[in-house]
Amino acid sequence: MKKIIILIFLTFFLNTQVSAINQFRYLKKEISGEFCKNLLNELNFPGFSFGNRKPIIVNTELLIEDINNIEGKTLDFEASFTLWNFWVDEKVVEVLKKMEVYEDTDKPAWLCDFPPNILWGEQRRVFDPVIEFYNRKSKPDFQKGIADWIEIFSNGTIQTRLRDISKFKFYNTDFKQFPFDKQTLEFQLYPEFPIEMVQFKADEPTMSEYKKNLYNFDGELGIEIPGWNLTEVNYFIDQYTEGDYEYQGFIVSLKVERISSYYVSKVMLPIFFILLISWSVFWVRGSQLEAKVNITIVCLLALIAYNFIIDEDLPKLSYLTFMDSFILISYFYTGIASMLCIYSFVRFSKTGKDYTLVDYYSRVLGPISYIFAILLLIFIFL
Repeated sequence: MKKIIILIFLTFFLNTQVSAINQFRYLKKEISGEFCKNLLNELNFPGFSFGNRKPIIVNTELLIEDINNIEGKTLDFEASFTLWNFWVDEKVVEVLKKMEVYEDTDKPAWLCDFPPNILWGEQRRVFDPVIEFYNRKSKPDFQKGIADWIEIFSNGTIQTRLRDISKFKFYNTDFKQFPFDKQTLEFQLYPEFPIEMVQFKADEPTMSEYKKNLYNFDGELGIEIPGWNLTEVNYFIDQYTEGDYEYQGFIVSLKVERISSYYVSKVMLPIFFILLISWSVFWVRGSQLEAKVNITIVCLLALIAYNFIIDEDLPKLSYLTFMDSFILISYFYTGIASMLCIYSFVRFSKTGKDYTLVDYYSRVLGPISYIFAILLLIFIFL
């Protein structure tokens, strides 16, 4: 029920915002029921209009509705989104002038909408800039022009909309501070054609609003990512050279930080408690070697089990994370406790004392040095 209410709210919001061309009007003059069919028959120019010598300026709005999951193991994330692209096609302008419905305005009237396979199928009646998500993991349907539908407006504007759920790959990952790490999720949009033919422009003020309010709609919680907090939204135009041509892309980036409370309360604190148990053996009489060693070995096995839990959240890394170092130091101190137990028993065998100097010093110096080691880790990593 909650999801239905949110969807209704989003639908109302999107229809009242100045985003893409959602606030449109209808022509004042009456047109026939055959108008869209006649318009489709007139559209027969799939190539780029080189005679115009001007690149197509694609206005882009990307609405991120939800981030369902971020997988560190596979380095991807799943997102629900809606993408609008719209631009003015000079060839469409010529046809509309011919049909006497053209309007030279920034607030055009809606004329027709067509399925993508009609305009961009095998016949390809208008030019398609072929804009796709570069880091999308699933293969898009190029026959449909990577869109749900296409609309044509009275000033020659062509608008496409794509609403979908897909997995995206994320790059430049750095897990050294795990579980206190921050990551950047990117949506990378690039056209098939170079900058002389297709250029991007952010749809304003909509994209600025998304950046300002972090996709939070009128007091709603905004994007909720399981296990993460969204801290920043950015977008920018990217330009690069490939071969003899320059290309331009549009990138929306979301900066997120991991919610570390789970790892602190359910992993780090239990490990610290297990370590304290392993060092409590120095309060056990020196004659009880078997009991003391059993405690330290059981603690060591428990630490190994926790290491397997962490391994499920990360890929195979060539470097140590904060959590790896924390567990390794805990391994080391638990192993040291086992060796000191044996040495304490040797001292007991020679002196006959239940508690030797090894026991007295280990009770204090062991936990204190461990805490200093953890503070050093925090200084190095965080």
